[in-house]
Amino acid sequence: MDINNIKLENSLSLIEASAGTGKSFTLSHMVLRTIFEKRINPENILLLSFTNNTCNELRTKIEERIIKLENYIINNKEDNIDKTLINWYKDLIKNIYKENNIIPIINNIKNDINKLTITTFHGFCKKIIDDYNIELSTPLSSHIDNNIDQLYIDIINDLWIEEYFHLDSEIIKSIENKKISTKYNNKEINIINKKLFIKLLKEIDQENIYEYKINDIDKGDINEFLKEYLFKAWEEFCKEWHNNGENLFNELVKFGKSIEEKGFKSRIYSGNPRNKYIKIKNWIDNININFTKSNINKIIYEISKDDLLSKYFYSKTILKENKKYHIDIDLSNFNKLQNKIYNLKDGFFNEFIRIFLSKSKSRLIKLKEKLNILNYSDLIKIIQKKYLTENKQEERSLTNIKNKYKCILIDEFQDTDNIQWNIIKKLFNDKEHFLLCVGDPKQAIYKFRGGDIKTYLNAKRDSVEIYTLKENYRTSEKLINIINCLYRKGLLNSELKHPRLIAKNKSTINYGSAFKIIEFSKREINLEQYLINYLKQLLLNHNEIELERIAILTLYNYQCSEIKNILLENDLSSNLVNKNNIFDTESSRLLELFINCLVNPYSLRNIILLITSKFIQIDVEQIEHIENSKEIDLISQRCKIWSNTLKEKGFINLVNELISHFRSPLIINNNDLMINLFQLSEIIENELIKSNYDLNNLINWYQNELNIETRKMIGEEFLIKNYDQNQGINISTIHSSKGLEFDIVICPYLWDIKKSPIHSKGPIWKNSKSKEIYINIEESHHKVQNLKLIEDKDSTNESERLIYVALTRAKYKLIIFNNIDNEDNILNNNLLSNLTNKEKYLLKDSSNLNDKEFTKQKIKNYQNSFKKNPWNISKKQNIQPTENSINKINLRSSYSSWISKNINIQSNIKDYQNKISLIKNISISNKKNSIYDLYKEANPLSYFPKGKNAGICLHKILERYNFNSMDLESLRTIIKEELRNYDIDNDLSECVEEGILRVVNISLGEKLQNKRLIDIPSSNVIKELRYDLAISKSGLIIKSEDIAECFCIDKDYDFAENYSKKIKDLKIFSTGFHSGFIDCIIPIGENLQDSKWWILDWKSNFISEDGISKCLPQNYNYEIMKAEMINHHYPLQSHLYLLALHRLLKWRLKKYNPLKNLGGYVYIFLRGLPEALSENKNLLNVKTPGIFIGSAPIKRINYLDSLFKDERN
Repeated sequence: MDINNIKLENSLSLIEASAGTGKSFTLSHMVLRTIFEKRINPENILLLSFTNNTCNELRTKIEERIIKLENYIINNKEDNIDKTLINWYKDLIKNIYKENNIIPIINNIKNDINKLTITTFHGFCKKIIDDYNIELSTPLSSHIDNNIDQLYIDIINDLWIEEYFHLDSEIIKSIENKKISTKYNNKEINIINKKLFIKLLKEIDQENIYEYKINDIDKGDINEFLKEYLFKAWEEFCKEWHNNGENLFNELVKFGKSIEEKGFKSRIYSGNPRNKYIKIKNWIDNININFTKSNINKIIYEISKDDLLSKYFYSKTILKENKKYHIDIDLSNFNKLQNKIYNLKDGFFNEFIRIFLSKSKSRLIKLKEKLNILNYSDLIKIIQKKYLTENKQEERSLTNIKNKYKCILIDEFQDTDNIQWNIIKKLFNDKEHFLLCVGDPKQAIYKFRGGDIKTYLNAKRDSVEIYTLKENYRTSEKLINIINCLYRKGLLNSELKHPRLIAKNKSTINYGSAFKIIEFSKREINLEQYLINYLKQLLLNHNEIELERIAILTLYNYQCSEIKNILLENDLSSNLVNKNNIFDTESSRLLELFINCLVNPYSLRNIILLITSKFIQIDVEQIEHIENSKEIDLISQRCKIWSNTLKEKGFINLVNELISHFRSPLIINNNDLMINLFQLSEIIENELIKSNYDLNNLINWYQNELNIETRKMIGEEFLIKNYDQNQGINISTIHSSKGLEFDIVICPYLWDIKKSPIHSKGPIWKNSKSKEIYINIEESHHKVQNLKLIEDKDSTNESERLIYVALTRAKYKLIIFNNIDNEDNILNNNLLSNLTNKEKYLLKDSSNLNDKEFTKQKIKNYQNSFKKNPWNISKKQNIQPTENSINKINLRSSYSSWISKNINIQSNIKDYQNKISLIKNISISNKKNSIYDLYKEANPLSYFPKGKNAGICLHKILERYNFNSMDLESLRTIIKEELRNYDIDNDLSECVEEGILRVVNISLGEKLQNKRLIDIPSSNVIKELRYDLAISKSGLIIKSEDIAECFCIDKDYDFAENYSKKIKDLKIFSTGFHSGFIDCIIPIGENLQDSKWWILDWKSNFISEDGISKCLPQNYNYEIMKAEMINHHYPLQSHLYLLALHRLLKWRLKKYNPLKNLGGYVYIFLRGLPEALSENKNLLNVKTPGIFIGSAPIKRINYLDSLFKDERN
């Protein structure tokens, strides 16, 4: 549909946007329409999205759209301008505005665009609370803290002492012996203990949809309540047993006979058992001889423990056997008796959990009020209470919010929950507001985060206008036809229709058939091997495929890790897309082993676990007499030394030594594992500094961080760092892939999404009708069974939608694997059955896929392990700065911050500054027809703007462009996109194109074998390589004098003693980490192992003669460039880059020799390059203007390496 036809009337409207139909594009265009057509100012528009990332993306798209409109009006060119914008603009000036009024309005919009409120729902609630805290009764000093795990721990610990330890000894004995099953799936919390309550308290505190109600009865004495409860429960049980116990026994005998008649043998029920009814009756009589209310405490454990009553007569046991043997048994006549048994065997413990949790919750509420702490769920609860529960219509805040926002747009509406929507309706669903919701119910896959598809469907029913986007801009026509066919009946379980989509992506890339089904038998083959072989076959048949265009989608994170390891074994680089916390990686478990050995280096168990891990990789079976083994003793002694020198050397350095000493191939050949190890080591180092290197504190903190429920280190800074997202096959969970697209998508596990889901587990159950939380540890209880049925159905429906998300990520080719041993699933029953000719899509020749010899084949085109950057970070010392110096120390430094005059500045670690230098007139050869004539011709980038923004733009173009490519259209597209992104006139695109072509075609000189960038295979070029170097020196600070000393070494190289004096003028005073980005690294040689590796750095300095506004290559001769290098401290930058490269090569090259492999640095002054004439052999010995080359001064680099490691003599 044409989104220009969407009505802007004040009412509730909904846009249903299937995957790939341009949801973000639509939202950004609707903002533009609202501003112009409804004449609503940006400050009166509210745009709500699901995450901070999507908020940032939407803001960028809106700003780009405004600039695109401005460029179209000024240039009157339709290149790269969509028809939607063009047609809308033409109607705008025809019906509403005069043409000459638009640009002034755009300028006003650009000035006010930051007033546009784009935020998450939590952010919106926080803004209301900040603005109206008095009216909402929230203290001025309230602060948001969603990481209050220590508060939960403290509350439970205190209550455990105050309440639990004062319980009757028989009650404690019963509780300690009770085994329960929970969703937390941890052996440590399969009993009723403090860890269970910490998890329960955290979950109910952070829940904003379902309410955990505290009853007045829960505030009393736990001891007395439990005794009273059990006394009553026992009396009622005895009475009901007398009435129905024998009948139940007889029914269970019949049940046992039915099992035997079917040829089975149950360990519990038989057709001819001993009279268990009599045994229970005698047990009851013995207890009742001396039973009174006053002595109930003496029999608490006896009547609540696991025994014959629970193991034979209890419905929990009966139903398990019923499920195992599929024998029907009707217990409806015994519901009352079963309820009485439940009260004794589970209800008693359930009451304890409920009361203890209520007391914990009450204390938490008071403590949060005292400390003025709010978490994210509190934000919503405060707004809900004010505007929904109290429902006061005359509140000043309510009126002001309604008046402030006149246009409300909601992104990802399918992920909105009921409470959020009720608040939005209360505020904005009236005739005074334009309320537009955009979403896709088929992509509602975040129920675990609170998303509720029912909210979407209810809002759809209430909408005045409903629009459906049917034009798909992502997927090719061939593949969209397949998707339409698969979903021609819609999503059956979820009862959602799928519109027939129209493909607008008319581009075609020949990757073979657009859709393939690969059938296999899991009983006969290894699926992962099958997958790798298919990948190899695909790559061999289509060698033009770039690995980064492929994605493999999984159900779980562990599958991502498994596939990544298998790809690594097959020399296929990969990139983990799923956003995992660093503490959820393999590296966290490895470092846990190492930390345990530092804490207790004499523990045989600790040492054995370490030596059998990937760190050392010794087979314990090969060690004779393990207790007296020399290997064990040596490693134990080494760990003891490391433990004693931890504070002196730092944790990062110890990890470095561990890896360096044992050089396990499973570590040093696994780039991602290396990166993760050092990223996590840095976090651990920071924690050690805080605790003055106390290992006992560290181990407690680390255990909490490994547990997702008690973890504090959350947020983007603790996600796995990915330095190289564009080189390798993408591996992602389906959840993480939402919103992404790839040329080729492979789905190996969709067949494993069952028709029936894995059943939900307690003890927290959520009642979708009452919106209350119900606590029960027993899943067979009738109340739980009803709630489970609803949850299980919702889970099945969401699984169906998860498949939809997976199938709609592909642009050109989709491959799904199907297990023929398990066809009773959603994929087969609901989707593949819709194909009119399924045989057409089956992979015909799959003989190679299970061929072990084929598995061993390598694909040479894709073998390049030099893709990632596992930085060899040295150590970080314990810094204890004095009171006078503490504000002067830079804990995180960069080249930019070091050369800044302000020592406190924390500059961007990328150097994009666009320097301008004026020089005196220079004389040059006047020979006619000489090369020097070219040096007098202005470089095309002379006309490019100056300044930081322009420098970033040129860097981005060079970062994105494949030097080895001859595709000029690709270059032109990149240039136009980046010019638009940085608001630079598109008329300069031809100048930029010529300037970039000079960069890739010019000879780099003799030292680099006269190679050009266009000659270097793209697989060997490394761009935008980040490094992090730990710096410190025996507890001291690294200062300018330390760095200056470097340039007094190797005096035959450029930038020696005279330059070292300039270094001393800098105010370097740093510890912590030195970070930076290297623009480009290339190898020059026959193969990677024997190559010299060179650093390339792009400089956009504008050097011009005084009075002349153009950049001439003659202005960029050796002496002028050298002066420019010194003036801006590029020598310091180049030496730091070489240190980072030196450490990288030391790890990645097996026989690394810096004299052989460390080439040097090449500074390319982009505005100073002459026209490339590399084909003229007579000119190769001429020093090319604009290129400054320096060989690596090895002694200087070794000095810096030692300085950072504190290994100088």
